[in-house]
Amino acid sequence: MKRYALIPILALLLLATGCGYHRLAAPDGGRVEITEPSLRDPEETPDPPPAEKPPAQAPSTEEEADPVQDPSAEGGQEDPEPPDVKDSVPPEEVNPPSVPEASGEGAMVALTFDDGPHGEYTDQILDILEENGAKATFFEVGRNLWNDADAVRRAEAMGCEVGSHSYRHADLGKMSAGEIAEDLQKADAVFTEVLGHAPTLLRPPYGSLNDAVKYTTGRSVITWSIDTEDWLSRDVDKILAKVAEAGDLSGQVILMHSTYATTVEALRQLVPMLIEKGYRLVTVSELITQYYGDQVLPNGTYGYSYFKNGKDVILPPEQPVQPETPVQPEQPAEPETPAQPEAPSQEGGAAPPAESPAAGGPVAA
Repeated sequence: MKRYALIPILALLLLATGCGYHRLAAPDGGRVEITEPSLRDPEETPDPPPAEKPPAQAPSTEEEADPVQDPSAEGGQEDPEPPDVKDSVPPEEVNPPSVPEASGEGAMVALTFDDGPHGEYTDQILDILEENGAKATFFEVGRNLWNDADAVRRAEAMGCEVGSHSYRHADLGKMSAGEIAEDLQKADAVFTEVLGHAPTLLRPPYGSLNDAVKYTTGRSVITWSIDTEDWLSRDVDKILAKVAEAGDLSGQVILMHSTYATTVEALRQLVPMLIEKGYRLVTVSELITQYYGDQVLPNGTYGYSYFKNGKDVILPPEQPVQPETPVQPEQPAEPETPAQPEAPSQEGGAAPPAESPAAGGPVAA
């Protein structure tokens, strides 16, 4: 076969293999143009005509020199190894904040969950607690109890604590004593129906307090010292960071909500982490009695200053022994002085007058 007959065959082979050439040298020194669109950059400098005996590695040299070749295409070169993660990711993302070690063997912390029960997430939270041998306190909204009454019963059966979060998540701090009592009594009725008793702990929604909330409900008022803001961020890493930023957690109360999937996911990491760091997860009442050695008192308020700074519980102000305007007790009405019997007359004379009690003398019978 003549050499000229091989030219069309070579051209077709080059197109089929996509090797990137768009010009071939003819034996007589001329060039055969291939009109198929090239994968090369149209503005790229044309290749020089090949020598009579091209180097054996000429095709690979051209591919390596091609600045627009896609390395992900078949036959392309592999991407170089990515840089070390620590060099390209902020440190806080590589090593997320971790809670500090417990300050002592008796370190305790109380997890609390508001706004439930949730038809799905409350049971998931209980699963996590049960798997880790932990307890928590749930402040439930009265009208939400029927969302998952079984989960509320399960919480108590596990040794967790159930408190009231009002009937309808009302801002109790803006209500009168009568309105507060009405709301809590309505909630108590549902709690009693579900659990057989009314809660003795109260967490006012929004942490909103007034004197009526603190001193007139007959409950122990519980707020918190660490707010994870899980309701705001709904972000697992930010929830964990809020706990880590709080420093030593001994004796503190952590506020969370049982109504968000992100809270559940954060809890999957947080509970074992706390236990690993030496904290025992207890109920609020256990924290007050076992860690602080105090009583859980009705009409006592246990808040930020108590759990964070170790201040005394806030109790109703004592009534002064002698108030500025003393209230006189109601005196029983004095009995009417019975009519004196008429003394018998002496020989028809008048009876002698009785002596006045003010004079100290006896009253005639």
